[in-house]
Amino acid sequence: MGFAKLFFLLPVLLSVLTLEYSAAQGFKCSSPKTCRAVVGYITVNNTNISAIQSLFNVKRLRSLLGANNLPLNTRRNHTIPAEQVIRVPINCVCYNNTGTSNDGTIYTVQPDDGLYHIAAEVFSRLVLYPQIAALNGIPNPNVIAIGQKLKIPLPCSCDDVGGEKVVHYAQVVQSESTLGEIAQEFGTNESTLARINGIKAEKDSIAGQLIDVPLRACDSSVGDDSLDYPLLAANGTYVFTANGCVRCTCDAANNWTLHCEASRNKPSKWDACPSMQCEGSAGLSLGDSTPSGCNRSTCFYTGFNNATIFTQLVQDSSCSTSSPSNDVSRISLNWDFLFLLVLLCFPLFQ
Repeated sequence: MGFAKLFFLLPVLLSVLTLEYSAAQGFKCSSPKTCRAVVGYITVNNTNISAIQSLFNVKRLRSLLGANNLPLNTRRNHTIPAEQVIRVPINCVCYNNTGTSNDGTIYTVQPDDGLYHIAAEVFSRLVLYPQIAALNGIPNPNVIAIGQKLKIPLPCSCDDVGGEKVVHYAQVVQSESTLGEIAQEFGTNESTLARINGIKAEKDSIAGQLIDVPLRACDSSVGDDSLDYPLLAANGTYVFTANGCVRCTCDAANNWTLHCEASRNKPSKWDACPSMQCEGSAGLSLGDSTPSGCNRSTCFYTGFNNATIFTQLVQDSSCSTSSPSNDVSRISLNWDFLFLLVLLCFPLFQ
């Protein structure tokens, strides 16, 4: 009898969940734009880096390592404990004012899988099961086949926030977390989080909610004609670009300026990495600087195209032109007084 009641109530429960989840909106994103974004995946069980890379179809391990600031020599079987948050980089595209992943995260249906289980547990609530059903043209979310390939639409955005370029981070709010605590953790403010996520009142419950957290990105010299524009990296992370030839690191301690240098990796599409030397720099290559002094020169990365990596020599004048110190002024004043005293006393010796 109990099973019969459960079977009868199941469609009703699914209908309620569908209405609830259908009301949820994706991250706002102006069209048309593409960018790099990040999602926060919460591990269900003990796993490893390789399994996470495979689940999200991250093409290169180094991209996953950079998003979590892990050493490049981290092994694929590196253990990640349960309930650990791992940042997964994705390519984002904006369409109809909504952002979604564009790098083909594909999931293969396993025995005993259901869309709700896939959304809520396999992908740790980063996506809603009605969204998976809609994207894959599934009329009945209760009917999926073992081995079926499902496209997973992950949330993202490419919009500027407060006039600044940011890395959008999709995070599921943990229980008892407040908007203020989240803002403090990620270096933003409550009003910004509330505005971009449509949270109308501080008392609104956000536990379990998927929210868009804007992470400040380091300033870069990459132009909008470069194939990797906009090149965005959040504080404490590194990214690879120019077909893997260039590694760029964001560190707030470096005045929020993106530092790029030759990666020494084998390029993904070129036979060899192009020259990265700055013209007129007397031998400076990408990321190099002249010894400290009044006019320090640094070779900056400015982008790439199908055959060339672009660099620019930037000079930074750090010498001060401030007025002399008080001690120097006093010395000058003392000499003037001594000279005047000599002039006054000179007639006495004639």
